Amino acid sequence: MKKVLYTVVVVLISSTGSIFAQQEIANPLVPAERAPRIYVGPVMGYNRSLHASGFQSIAGDVLCPDFTQGNGNGYYFGGSIEYLLGHPKDSKSSIIARVVYSYLPAGYEVPGDRLPSLDPNGQVVYSTVRHVAEIKYSMVEFEAIYKLNLFNSYFGVVVGPTLGLVMSSKREQRMELIEPLNAKFDRSSNQFGNNVEYINNDRAIITGRDNIPDKSPIRVGVKAGVQYEMPVGRLLLVPTMYYNFGVTEVSAADNLRINALQVGVDLRFAL
Repeated sequence: MKKVLYTVVVVLISSTGSIFAQQEIANPLVPAERAPRIYVGPVMGYNRSLHASGFQSIAGDVLCPDFTQGNGNGYYFGGSIEYLLGHPKDSKSSIIARVVYSYLPAGYEVPGDRLPSLDPNGQVVYSTVRHVAEIKYSMVEFEAIYKLNLFNSYFGVVVGPTLGLVMSSKREQRMELIEPLNAKFDRSSNQFGNNVEYINNDRAIITGRDNIPDKSPIRVGVKAGVQYEMPVGRLLLVPTMYYNFGVTEVSAADNLRINALQVGVDLRFAL
């Protein structure tokens, strides 16, 4: 009798455990959480602008050399939406659409010539100058990026086109005295004409301010790089690194093309 009772208890316990297990796996009142397919969130980062060009001083002075290479520190920020391809649980690839504001400035500096100037006593001395140009370029970019995770890991490669709508393209050019430290440009000589602006206690001359001439209203580029996804619940923290290559010229007249090395982070929230 005891053996029969023991057998019944074991069967009842096993049956009850099986029922609870089935309810935990598939309970119509508490459905299992599905793997997310869509992620959205903000993006932000740092731009290292790399300008390649071939323009000369607006002043048109024969002493002014060509500006060919410039660089600067900028930034970007915006938002993204990611759509996983294939089954979300096992997906290793996706399409990421991003809209970002990108600031891509650059400074140019070329060693100059030795020019006559005045010391505090009004004596003519020969001074060393440099030629400087600054470009402040910004745009709103629309990007379509393909992502592929490698080696069954969270490390991925990304590549895709980008289309930028130009927001600003301001440029300023100057001549600056390097030495001697007490020298100034001679206003009375009118050597640089009447359309220049003397600044920094007459130790620098602004030869021109303008918007980049013959600039294109759009910039077409290609982005390629790497990323690493760090899951935190239903949030992905994603450090990224891209090279943004300008396919089209910013200005044909100045032979100006803008590229950028971009390092940043994306936050992607599962929907």
